[in-house]
Amino acid sequence: MNLRDRHVGIVDYKAGNIRSIENALEHLGARIGRVREPGDIETFTHIVLPGVGAFGHCAEKLRATGLIPSLVEAVSEGGKPLLGICVGMQLLADFGEELGGHQGLGWIGGEVRSMTAALGVRVPHVGWNDVSFEEDFGDFRAGESADFYFDHSFAYHDPRDGRVIGSCDHGGRFAAIVGRGSIIAAQFHPEKSQTAGLRFVSSFLRTEPAC
Repeated sequence: MNLRDRHVGIVDYKAGNIRSIENALEHLGARIGRVREPGDIETFTHIVLPGVGAFGHCAEKLRATGLIPSLVEAVSEGGKPLLGICVGMQLLADFGEELGGHQGLGWIGGEVRSMTAALGVRVPHVGWNDVSFEEDFGDFRAGESADFYFDHSFAYHDPRDGRVIGSCDHGGRFAAIVGRGSIIAAQFHPEKSQTAGLRFVSSFLRTEPAC
């Protein structure tokens, strides 16, 4: 497959590390652009939803763009492949408890809850950690483990409308990768995860529309 056929739109709502993601996509040969207006979405084959910072702040910034109805039509209903990264993953839940609690998009369901520090377990969870794949995804096989780079204090649990594709242990198991249809989302930063991260992004780019 020629990844030049993939035209990736990165949702630009002023709450994500977009340039690093663009660098990874460009390295793989994909064409890239930014989604700033609702009409932009239809021009792309794949969508990336980034997110850095607090859940509530990111949810508010995304809603302020007016992009959510078009994203729902294209992705949640239309099956266009979407990759959520870090808080962009968390926003797919029903609810995040950070800073008093906020509603998410609810596309995959579940909750984003605080991680608990303990002896030998630091929060925030920053650095490299193993992700165990619970089912096949692209280049990764069920039962395989790979190292990815994390930076977070809240973790995704119980994706009731989707599935856990990969899990991680940091003071307890949590969902490191969740999916539903053509939606895939990762708590880690694939754009900072070197070879494994590029494998992951490449696997997303080969995802076809769900319908």
